[in-house]
Amino acid sequence: MAYAKHRQSHKKELYYILCIVAVTLVLSFSLFGPGGYRDLRRARLELELQRARVEELELGNQQRMRSIEALRSDRDALESYARQKGYGKEGEIIHHLPGE
Repeated sequence: MAYAKHRQSHKKELYYILCIVAVTLVLSFSLFGPGGYRDLRRARLELELQRARVEELELGNQQRMRSIEALRSDRDALESYARQKGYGKEGEIIHHLPGE
């Protein structure tokens, strides 16, 4: 009878140990396995970086759209831009200095 109790006690201990090992494996896999917490954290960081890049690009696009609108509607802005690019009015002589 003592042997049966002792044997049953070992079965319970083995059962608990196996449960602990199983839970540990599941948690380890969910934290460090593919699609786990580390991958999720890395993906969130990448998403934040991409959102910042999109915002930066959108600001640049807005600035370019304002420049385009100014060139379409403001004759002085168009003339200034053309002169920056080396163009001049008909009959003007344009001198390019070294280093420009």
